[in-house]
Amino acid sequence: MSNSPIPSAEELVGRARDLAPVIAKRALDCERLGRLPDASFAEFRDAGFFRILQPKRFGGYEHDMYTLLEVTREIGRSGCCSSAWVLAILAIHNFYLGYFPPQAQQDIWGEDDNTQTCTPFVPSGTVTQVAGGIEIRDGRWPFASGCDHARFALVGVLVPDAAGGPPEYFQCVVPQGDYRIHHDSWDVVALKGTGSKDISIEHCFVPTHRMFSLTKVSQDIAPGREINSGPLYRQPFFPASVCSLIAPAWGAAQAALDGFEERMKSRMMVFGGGKQGEKSTALLRLVEASAEIDAAGLLLKRNCDAFKELAVAGQPTTKSLRARPLFEGAYATTLLTRAVERLIVASGGSALHEGNVIQRCWRDVHAVNSHAGMNLDNMGELYGQIRLGQDIEHGLI
Repeated sequence: MSNSPIPSAEELVGRARDLAPVIAKRALDCERLGRLPDASFAEFRDAGFFRILQPKRFGGYEHDMYTLLEVTREIGRSGCCSSAWVLAILAIHNFYLGYFPPQAQQDIWGEDDNTQTCTPFVPSGTVTQVAGGIEIRDGRWPFASGCDHARFALVGVLVPDAAGGPPEYFQCVVPQGDYRIHHDSWDVVALKGTGSKDISIEHCFVPTHRMFSLTKVSQDIAPGREINSGPLYRQPFFPASVCSLIAPAWGAAQAALDGFEERMKSRMMVFGGGKQGEKSTALLRLVEASAEIDAAGLLLKRNCDAFKELAVAGQPTTKSLRARPLFEGAYATTLLTRAVERLIVASGGSALHEGNVIQRCWRDVHAVNSHAGMNLDNMGELYGQIRLGQDIEHGLI
């Protein structure tokens, strides 16, 4: 367990800002490698980024959610959204684990509190209840971001109800030796460097103490609170954590804006168009994109602050407050997507070169916006139903 003093939020953000130029130099290599480079992983680990939301009893810092968002944004601002995505994913898993059964946390961090996990949420596999736990057979899970640097996977399964009711949704802690990474399964056009590969399990046993009910955590039942009693782990599991997935796009959109703004100062338009920096239409694109990016960041901060305030006060969250961040997170990602869209259109053909930061950020922000947690239609419908007082039961709130 680490005995080093806990760095402040400001110090962690400063470390990310200092590291961003190094990550920027590796951005193209990260895409070609198809996963986070080992050197970047080591730098994130040594900077303490994975400990931001990790329980203090296991060497973590237990900072607030917004600290992780700011750190991730700075890495995303390097122009390598893939690196920022893996940082956010691995770090938010250490928030998840604070809710898991205490023995599961001990199994993961007891010998090495630098251990990381990957989390393919979508349920898969055939599940059989046996003495002391369950057996999983023939499952394959996509989108295991960061799996190359994880020693455990937290796989989603549906456990049948003995009484014939709806199955219960669990995440199960599975050690590296019990699953296989399909290294050829991640061949995509965006977030190329995240290594979000498929993993599969032919057969494994999962003891009960390594099972965490996502069904019950949505009902505010979390066994990890027995040992992790701080306000960080009093926040709603899904709405609070989804915010972290938007931060890579927040940083990447800012990187695209930075690149566009710098380039337009000297760029000459073809066909007698003159200097781009003197064109009112280009200037409008610049400031409108900037406002959209700022607005997205303000929405994220408002919701992080609201969750923290209630958790510190020991007050419960309402369904409305749980649904609002899900919608506003999706809306913030939509704003970021609109921003990079207006920038790429005004950047000309030279922006399409592989090494150009604008096209990479354009691709990656769109990819983040395609995540199920950022689906504007679904999240908007849910929040609208709650606002109108409709009797809605939903696993995310």
